[in-house]
Amino acid sequence: MEWIKETAGLAAITILFSLLTWGLTASYIEEYNLFSAEPVTVSTTDKVGVKGLYTPPTYYVRVNYPNGEESPYLNRISKMQEKEIVVGDSIDGYSIHPSDFSTVRDFIFDSAFFLFGITIFGFIAFCCLVALLLSIPILDRMEKQTSYNRQAKRLKKRRKKGKKRRERNGWRIVGVVILVFLFFIGRFLLNLFRKLLPFGKTETEAIIFDRDSHFTFRKYEDSSYELSVAFKDEAGRTFQVIKDVTRHTYHQYDIGDKLPITYRNANPYDVFIRGTSFQDIFQAFMTWEALVYLIMMAVTLFVGWIFFKERRKEWELSRKTKI
Repeated sequence: MEWIKETAGLAAITILFSLLTWGLTASYIEEYNLFSAEPVTVSTTDKVGVKGLYTPPTYYVRVNYPNGEESPYLNRISKMQEKEIVVGDSIDGYSIHPSDFSTVRDFIFDSAFFLFGITIFGFIAFCCLVALLLSIPILDRMEKQTSYNRQAKRLKKRRKKGKKRRERNGWRIVGVVILVFLFFIGRFLLNLFRKLLPFGKTETEAIIFDRDSHFTFRKYEDSSYELSVAFKDEAGRTFQVIKDVTRHTYHQYDIGDKLPITYRNANPYDVFIRGTSFQDIFQAFMTWEALVYLIMMAVTLFVGWIFFKERRKEWELSRKTKI
């Protein structure tokens, strides 16, 4: 009777996660039907940079759809494409119907949620299915026999590996996690360094031509405030940037106002607002995104300290052994 209950529970969980995987996959195919997408070439009508509070800028273009209409949405491009493309140039991408266009980077970044969900739920469903099959008495006995032989081989290998080998493997796993952390921390610190750098930047005033905000009461989601600005660099070229700002800055300006900014000479899309107040700094660091960066930095520093401490202990031990 107990076996029937366990099997029924495993079957229910397997079906649940299988349905979730199927639902996400169906939604993904409906939203991003890559099978019916055809390669197309369209013309660009605008180039726009998007500059966050904590990270370097990302780059977008606005295009004319294959049917000739101008797209109301922005399409993501790489930094290299931004340098090469001039407004009016053609850009390659994919279209599912005449009033649609997406670049490769659009598919990758916009569908990240679906792909992550499909991978996680699919993996859980697969593990539950394996567990369900192994709960069948005949297969269970076969698995136990195979598992016994496998464990005997593993015990022999573990005796050969020793403690140092296990510690080394553990540090490798930690190292991979820290490398991922360093990628995000590096972007955050690079942006902060460029903001504080006193040279290599030009001061100007940008015209605000649009503004947008998204206020949320969700527990782990930040409200967002954006000002769309346009300005000219010293060479007379016009740049459009959607700049993330704090709530304090957002409520200080309206459409048509001039926003005091500095931009990096090496990359005019890298925009910073002049006259940052204590209130702006406080609001910028009282967000979940800032908290995540600070936690990653704290974990990285702690792991680095532990690693240095362990290596120093080994060095002192080896030194005493030699003496």
